[in-house]
Amino acid sequence: MAQDSLRGDAGRTPPQGSDHSPSEAWTVLSHLITGILVFGGLGWVLDALLSTRWFLLIGLLAGGAASFALIYIRYLYVPPDPPRPGEPAGPEDRKEQHG
Repeated sequence: MAQDSLRGDAGRTPPQGSDHSPSEAWTVLSHLITGILVFGGLGWVLDALLSTRWFLLIGLLAGGAASFALIYIRYLYVPPDPPRPGEPAGPEDRKEQHG
C-alpha cells in the first residue's frame, strides 16, 4: 500500500473515453518549441544578414502560429462527417429539394 502511493499516476488507469497518452503531451510541447526555434532562427539569420531587427520577431511569431496550427490540425480538428447516401450533401442540395 505504501509503495502504491509512491508511484504517483503510474498505477492509475486513464478515465473512460480518454485516448491521450503522456507521450502526446511531449510531442505537442516539442512541436511548439521546434516551430519557435526554427522560424526564430531563420529570422535571426535574416536579421544578421540584412542588418535589421524585426525578422527575429516575425520569425518567432510565425513559428508560434505555425506550431499552433499544426497542433490544431493534428490533435484537435475533427473533420465533418461525410453525407450519408440519399441525404443532401450541402446547402445547395437542400435548396434544390425545398424549391
